[in-house]
Amino acid sequence: MRHSNFILIYWKKEQKVFNKNFEVLSNGTDKKAVHDTRVAIKKLRACLKLYAIITEKKDWQNLFTETKILFAVLGKERDVEICLELLIDDEKESKQDYTNIKIYLQSILQTMQEWSLHALKTYHKMELAELTSLLSEGADTVTKEWLIEKTIEVINNHLKQVKDYYKQPHKIRKILKDVYYWLKMLPKNVFADDSPEKKLEGILDDFGNWQNDEMLLTRIKHFRKDNLPGSFGEYDSLKTLEKKVEERKEKLLKDVLHKTKQLPKKISMVKIKKRSTG
Repeated sequence: MRHSNFILIYWKKEQKVFNKNFEVLSNGTDKKAVHDTRVAIKKLRACLKLYAIITEKKDWQNLFTETKILFAVLGKERDVEICLELLIDDEKESKQDYTNIKIYLQSILQTMQEWSLHALKTYHKMELAELTSLLSEGADTVTKEWLIEKTIEVINNHLKQVKDYYKQPHKIRKILKDVYYWLKMLPKNVFADDSPEKKLEGILDDFGNWQNDEMLLTRIKHFRKDNLPGSFGEYDSLKTLEKKVEERKEKLLKDVLHKTKQLPKKISMVKIKKRSTG
C-alpha cells in the first residue's frame, strides 16, 4: 500500500533534514545546523526504534552506531554553546561579570568544533541509506490501520513505564521524547481524545531547561574549584550563581514532574474500519 507507511515517510523527511545540515556543517561550524542535525538524528532514531519494536528486531541499535557517534560528538559542541548562552543571560540579569569562565568555555568550544569537523569527515554516510532500504522492506505490505494500531500500542506501553522512573528524570525525558516523536508520525485524525502532543512539547521543553541548568551547574563548579583562583572577584560571583542555578533547577524539576504525572496513562484511537492487506 504505497505511501501508507508513515514511519518510512517520517524517516525520509528527517533524512533530508539531516543531509541538508550535514552539508552545511561540512563547510564549517554553524550553531543552528549543529542543533538541527542533532534533532534530525533523534527523530531518525525514534523511527528506527519504533520499526524495531514493531518488527521485533533486537539488534537495531547496532545498525545506528556511526550516526550515534556523530550525535554524541556534536552534542559536546552543543553543550558548551548552551552553557555560554545561559551564562550571558545570567550575567545580564545579575549585573555580574563572568568573563573568565566565558573565555574558558570559548577555548573549549574551539576544540569541540574541531572534533565535530573530524567526526563529520569520518562519518559513514551510507549508514542512513542502508537503514532506509531496511525500513522500506515490506513497507507496502502492511495497512496503515494495522501500523496505527501497533504504534499506539507501543506508545501506551511506554507511557506506562513513566511511573517507574520519577527518581530518574533523565530516563523519563528519553521515554517521553520517543513518545512525542511517535505521536508526530501518526495521522492527525486517529485520536479519540485530544492528542497529548502539545502537553508533551511543553513538558519536554521544561525537561530540556532543567537538563541545561544541570549541565551549566556542573561546568561552573568544575571551573571555580579546579581552575579559578579564590582571590578573583569572579570566584564569589560564580559561587552565588551556583546557588541560583541549583534553586532554579530544582524548581524546574519539581514543576515538570508534577506536569508529567498529569499526562494520560494511555491514549485511545478512533475505531477504524480495517482493510485487508491483500
